[in-house]
Amino acid sequence: MIAEKIMFFLIRRKLPLIIAMLVIPVAAGGYEEVEDLVEIFVIDRDLVAIVDGRSRFVEAMRSDEKVLWQGAKGEIGAFLTTDRLLAVSITSGQWNSRYLKISEKKSGLDMLLAAHLVLMLSDERVLAFGTHTGGFFQVRLPVGEAVLAKAAKGRVAAVATASFAYGFSTYRRGVSEFRFRRDETLVSLKATYNKITMQTSDRVVSLDAEDAVWRTFELP
Repeated sequence: MIAEKIMFFLIRRKLPLIIAMLVIPVAAGGYEEVEDLVEIFVIDRDLVAIVDGRSRFVEAMRSDEKVLWQGAKGEIGAFLTTDRLLAVSITSGQWNSRYLKISEKKSGLDMLLAAHLVLMLSDERVLAFGTHTGGFFQVRLPVGEAVLAKAAKGRVAAVATASFAYGFSTYRRGVSEFRFRRDETLVSLKATYNKITMQTSDRVVSLDAEDAVWRTFELP
């Protein structure tokens, strides 16, 4: 009887520890799941966003304006039209918009959407908007250089050309620029929820969402 009580006591003491050991690796190894808090709709000639089921934002389209692309994920929603890029987030309080350049209206545009960031890529620039960036910001791409790789997930995004890589974080209004060495080539570009990782012919480079700083590690 005494032995059974001792065994019960030990199991009872160790049970929380066992549960913690099972739960912690899952939490540490997994990525944060973000509920889709922004819904967007085209209703007649209006672009409508419902944010967190509480706020409603409406932007009227011009008579000749057409929607080319739309997307919503996590805390971000956006429309690309024939005239402009519009974006809204759970912190923006309204639709934000930037007009397209004449050259961009004539060429193809590419969109990247993550839970906290949206990017528009043209031949000339990258236009970005994040949950905490306080509006749009842009970076001009090197003249004559095509985008070789791009990635976006969660709080980060990156775009790479032959000579530069540009890192974006939802926590930073601006871009973190990384310049490749002469004869250095990009091997791979990967985005996880809070981090960008690049491998080049010379090194491994990473950027974290929190400080948006590129860190380099030389390859042997």
